[in-house]
Amino acid sequence: MATKKDNVVLQDLIDKFNASLEHPAWFNFGENAPRDFRYRQGEQWTEEEIITLKGRGQAPTAENEIHPIIERLRGKHKNQKGRIIYRGRNIGSDEQKANILTDLALHTHQISDFEFEEGDCFDNGNICGFGCIETKITFDDALQPQVISKNEESLDIYPDPQSKRYDWNEDADYITRAKWMPEKKAQQLYPKFKDKIHALTTEDANIWDDREDVKQDNYVDTKNKRVRIMETWWKKYEVRKVAFTEDGPKDVTKDKKFKGKVLTQVRPRMQKSIWAFNILIENSESPYDHDLFPFSPYFVYRKKDGEPYSMVRLLIDVQDEINKRRSKALHLLNTNQAVMEQGAVQDQDNLKKQMAKPDGIVEYRRGFQFQMEKNIEVAQTQMAFQQESKAAIPRIAGVSDEAMGRRSEVRSGVGLQRKQLMTEVLVTPIFDNLRRTRKMKGRLEYELYKQYYTEEKEFLVTDELGNERPVKLDREGIKSIQEGIYDIIIEEAPDTTTIQDEQFQMIANTIQGMGLPPAVSVAMLPMLFQASQLRGKDTIIKQLEAMAQQPPQELPKMSLNLSWDNLTKEEKSVFANMMGQQELAQYEIQAGVDGEPSESEETGQDIPEVSIGQ
Repeated sequence: MATKKDNVVLQDLIDKFNASLEHPAWFNFGENAPRDFRYRQGEQWTEEEIITLKGRGQAPTAENEIHPIIERLRGKHKNQKGRIIYRGRNIGSDEQKANILTDLALHTHQISDFEFEEGDCFDNGNICGFGCIETKITFDDALQPQVISKNEESLDIYPDPQSKRYDWNEDADYITRAKWMPEKKAQQLYPKFKDKIHALTTEDANIWDDREDVKQDNYVDTKNKRVRIMETWWKKYEVRKVAFTEDGPKDVTKDKKFKGKVLTQVRPRMQKSIWAFNILIENSESPYDHDLFPFSPYFVYRKKDGEPYSMVRLLIDVQDEINKRRSKALHLLNTNQAVMEQGAVQDQDNLKKQMAKPDGIVEYRRGFQFQMEKNIEVAQTQMAFQQESKAAIPRIAGVSDEAMGRRSEVRSGVGLQRKQLMTEVLVTPIFDNLRRTRKMKGRLEYELYKQYYTEEKEFLVTDELGNERPVKLDREGIKSIQEGIYDIIIEEAPDTTTIQDEQFQMIANTIQGMGLPPAVSVAMLPMLFQASQLRGKDTIIKQLEAMAQQPPQELPKMSLNLSWDNLTKEEKSVFANMMGQQELAQYEIQAGVDGEPSESEETGQDIPEVSIGQ
């Protein structure tokens, strides 16, 4: 039996959910988003339009120009890998601790299969304008906590419609996740409410009587025996008063006798409620220490009222025009018109069959007017308009033929690069928003690390070169995570194009053709790797730089018998240097220049043995 307090909470939750459903921004999103997905999938004719076309004998053709645009963005996302890096505030002393956090983030990325989960979120956003990532805690078979981040279906999320900030932690009061669930599954998950859940899906239930503020279809599906389970995260605000005393800041919220200047601060405390219309399944404080929503949004574009939209939405009208003009043109080319006097033919049904055949024979009575219209000119006009509409697709999407790999009038590498760079500029804001989403996710993961990773543990991570390496989280690392302050950095690997491959090959050929000494060529290797698209090149470059800083290896010990007077001045100088006799080397080279014989030449003596090395 629901208490009076439960009913008050339920009514507040219903009001919140109704506010999201009925607000113009999210109401329109709920209407437009399913259509966006249908157009992406090629379902671009309504049922009414298909019925009308079939009545005319006209094919509902669809030339999906939206599909390759979205696929290009997906491909760019797959090439532009990103990872979360934590940086300590104290340079040097916090580096090792921050590296442990970065490894934890990589571990979370791998156990969550986040490469694919983020891809699904990115795809959802690019289709309907809004994607979502949930970051939560789970437990493995050994009851060890694991932080994971997963994609959440955007059509199941109903945020506070008054929120206009990208990070809805800043201005949203609540977010509801509404999932349809079979009645039996809901009863298994919440056995204490088995009878109440069954009552929701019963046709003759009277629980909906006198509830004009709710629509039954928003909560139950009696035909398919499904119930909508709501999970609402909402903020409960507390007021805190802080005084700045000689001993530092002091909380004086409950100190009514305190006299002095205070700073009043309003702080949210996150609450979690699980419910299904008239059933309050759970209502408690958030299980997490952080007062953040567990969802990170990915917005592509947003209208001024907050409604998300995408590139698909911008292309729908042009896509409709392309489909309808192609369908109309094909229909005109496949049909003929007959203009004739009454009684010119005996059988009009046979006339229609003959006109539809490429080799049909039309017979009409002598003396009557009869004329056939081929509709070619009208069909050509439709095709011309269709080509103009197809040309509008790349202009609206900002994706040139060069970026799509299509045939282009531009032939030079520089020209292609400029065309591609123009396209990259237009889609840069989309990937900038993805960076914001990644940063929000990184913040949530960090807060869960602090709360749940309290025991020593070892785990494996796979580095950029594909090598597995163990990472140990010890007591000192746990303490540093809980007490330290770290900044979140999003590092992204740049997207490499064919132009960059050409540039890399050009640099490699240039170095090879210059005939540089081996030492100089080795010194230029970091620059060559930087221009390449080799994965893990940063690690390789660091290793090369470290090798360059090492002292040169000492020469091995060896003995040579030389006839000194038979050597040239250059050879004498080289061997003198190798023996560590720099003064002799200088003397010999100078003697050769001045034309004066060296001391060894004057004596004509051989140097029987030269020792080089140690």
